[in-house]
Amino acid sequence: MSDTTIVIGHSSQRKPFRTPVCRVLVNGVEPTGYYPTSVTIQRTRYARCDTVDLSFSIDRGAISTNGYWFDLADPASGQTLADIPIIVEMRDQETAGSQWTRMFTGFVDHVSFDPGASTLQITGRDYLAKLMDLRVMDAWLNKTGPELVTAAITAAGLTPSVTLPGGYEGQYWQIEHKRQSSAAQHRFQTAFDLARYVANGSNCDLYADGQTIVCAPYTKASDSSAVIHPLPYHDAKDGSPIKVNVLSMMMERDYQIAKGVEVHCISWDSKQRIKAEVYFSATGVSKTKSLDNGMLHSFRFPGLKQDMLLAKAQMLYKQIVAHERTVSLSIPGLLSLSPRQFFRIGGTGTTWDGTIDVDAVTTNFTPGGSFTQSVTLRNRSTADNEDGEYD
Repeated sequence: MSDTTIVIGHSSQRKPFRTPVCRVLVNGVEPTGYYPTSVTIQRTRYARCDTVDLSFSIDRGAISTNGYWFDLADPASGQTLADIPIIVEMRDQETAGSQWTRMFTGFVDHVSFDPGASTLQITGRDYLAKLMDLRVMDAWLNKTGPELVTAAITAAGLTPSVTLPGGYEGQYWQIEHKRQSSAAQHRFQTAFDLARYVANGSNCDLYADGQTIVCAPYTKASDSSAVIHPLPYHDAKDGSPIKVNVLSMMMERDYQIAKGVEVHCISWDSKQRIKAEVYFSATGVSKTKSLDNGMLHSFRFPGLKQDMLLAKAQMLYKQIVAHERTVSLSIPGLLSLSPRQFFRIGGTGTTWDGTIDVDAVTTNFTPGGSFTQSVTLRNRSTADNEDGEYD
């Protein structure tokens, strides 16, 4: 009789793997005794703030005698409660010399604390929220678009980085601003409404980079600064598994939009008593409806000149047609991934192959568990007669 022994070991040439770790900084310092148990970060290129949801397990024995960092004392009479700035960073500790990658910068909006279970949940927004929370009370005369955006950002206590093009606009804006300068009646209810309106009119992006608000032309895949992530898809068609570095991939197309879209914009300037009207579609600009088929979308704007109205029509057209094609990905977490980057899809053998914009990234991380991202891609490529990219 003989015995058979099976030895299970590991290869010295093991496949590389990752061990992502996360830390949360409060006022620039990682507080002692707080251990993240789940992290969800939503970042988009839409007209909204980036947000974070964090859960902590608290070691009560390690808490400072100064108390909990999230438990602020009530402010003195007439004073405003201070913000609690937070930064979320991640890195792969399996990679020698890896540096912390900043995933989120913002401040705390809401706290849920269970002292019995020693758990803490917080939600926060990025600094674009400062523009959204600032009500417009002022009126401006004879300012250019960049000057208006800079004034709104500065009034919110943030640092402006404004490189959008824009000429002298006060001639057509001053009545609108002066007439509607009260908080209740102002056409722009918040500083974000005003800044976004001007940015859209100049075909530009508006987003927060830390405590700096950036207003600049949209990044294109052809730009030298563009970040493009390859996404090859390989199907040998011999029964072997498909090779693609995703957990799931769903490609969608809206054929109602594919059949054609035409945007109609009209404006009346009460001071100059001039009507402006424009139609815009895939065939270009027209003074009359040019498409027999497809969907017609009509919009009205006060006090715009013809060239400004055309810019609005182009913006709205591209916002709509961008929804013709959507690719939804679930992927292993990628620390460097963020909106305003690109994926280059290849090998599917479909019309979805090509370079496509990253619209939204939702990051989900559990220490000792999973690190995944849900990604939304939309085709915002431009034709020769279309400049810029839009939400």
